[in-house]
Parts: sequence; C-alpha cells; structure tokens
Amino acid sequence: MKEFQMFFFDVDGTLLDNRNHRISPAVMEALTRLQKNGKKIVISSGRDVNTILMMPQLAAIAWDGYICRNGSVIADAQKTELFRVFFDQATMAGLEAVSAQLRSPIQYMGHDDWLNCPPTPDFIAACEFFHRDPAAIDVRATRSDDQATMALAFDAADSDYAAYRTIPGLTVLPTPFHYADLVLRGIDKGVGITRLCQHFHIDPQATMAFGDGINDLEMLQAAGVGVAMGQGREEIKAIADYVTDSVEQDGIVTALQAFGQL
Repeated sequence: MKEFQMFFFDVDGTLLDNRNHRISPAVMEALTRLQKNGKKIVISSGRDVNTILMMPQLAAIAWDGYICRNGSVIADAQKTELFRVFFDQATMAGLEAVSAQLRSPIQYMGHDDWLNCPPTPDFIAACEFFHRDPAAIDVRATRSDDQATMALAFDAADSDYAAYRTIPGLTVLPTPFHYADLVLRGIDKGVGITRLCQHFHIDPQATMAFGDGINDLEMLQAAGVGVAMGQGREEIKAIADYVTDSVEQDGIVTALQAFGQL
C-alpha cells in the first residue's frame, strides 16, 4: 500500500456539493481520521482564505495549509502567507480593455475585492450559485494603483470567454456557473502543491489531490495520485489516476478507502 503524507482538496464540487454547499458527515469524519493518523490536509481552491473561513464547516477544520485563488496565494496552517503573486500592469490593462469592449464587469480579488462596473445578469447568476448577496461587493472603477491576484469574468454558462483569451500571459478557466477564473499564466494549483511540498519537505509523490473542475487539472497532475470526482469535467477524468464517485455519493471517502487510507 502506498504511503501518503499530504492530501489536497478542491472546495466546490469536491468537498462541498454543488446544490447545498455542504460537506457530508462521512467526508468530515474522513478528514478527521486522516489528521488523527498524522496526515496533512490542505484546501486548494479558487476562493481566498477569508471566504473559506466564512463557511462554518470549513472553518471548523484545522487545515494544515491553504492554496487559494488557484495558486496565486499560498498560506500555512496559521494563515501566514508563503507566496502571493499579482497581475502585472499590462495584464490589468488588458482586462480593463476587454471588460469595456464587452460591457461586462470583472470582479478583481486583491487585498480587497471590487467590481469594476455595474452588475450584469450573469454576475447575479454566479452570486446565486455561491449563495452570495450581489450587493455586498464594492462597485467602483479600477484605480491605477490597484493590485489583484486573480479575477472573475462573467458570461453565459456555455461561454468560452474568447475575448479574454487574447490577453497575453492570462489563463482563462471557464466554469458552467456563469463565471470564469482568470489567473496569471504559469500560476495554478499544481504550483501550490509544489511549493507546499517544499515547505513541508514532503515528496510530491506522497500526496493525493481531489478535484472536479478545469482549474484542478494541474493539481491532479502534480500530485502522486490525482483523483477526479465522478460528476467532474471530462477533461479532468481523462488525466486522473483514479475516477471516484460523485461528490453527492461521498467520492472522497470512496477514493480514500480504495487507496487504503481509511
């Protein structure tokens, strides 16, 4: 049986189901058992630390590390940042130009979040998916000294966000929920695994990662074993080492049992 030392978990569609945004009791118990057995467990998400900890179930777990904003921010168990990268000025200018061309807002995520122009129906639909109040975000023009580690674009559920793909140095990660993650090219969750393994002096081959979305692809490839959730994107299943049950069927537990970790 292979020995694993650290486990990485995507949030939406992996830990949390997509309907109620809850972690099942079976998965909560599995996470507790992993830590009792001396294993490290890490959040790996497009969300930031503060947003993660606003959710009572996630805040109740003593995570050993955080890969946030798709690898743009990495923190240890005490939430001390180990790494943070910002968009350069050229990328920010490109984002502003495309946003103006499409008359569609961008949600920037820096030390604070802001929406660079008034909300659209697609922005509101994305907020509904996350159970967030659309009025809660600050709406203002982007300033010349603003910095962002990541951004969200908003469009129809089946959009490929082609205009944003023309921006040099930008990676576009569409979702089926009226938004796409926008990150610097070369920054991803796989980079987060590499950096945290270096921090903890753990061989990446002794890690297991769980995900369901296109932004999890590099993470599953970087881990010793990459596990795709059963309801996940076909692109993720194609590169995974193991395809487990869906999030609604406690796919995390199924995979951990299959690899002798529970």
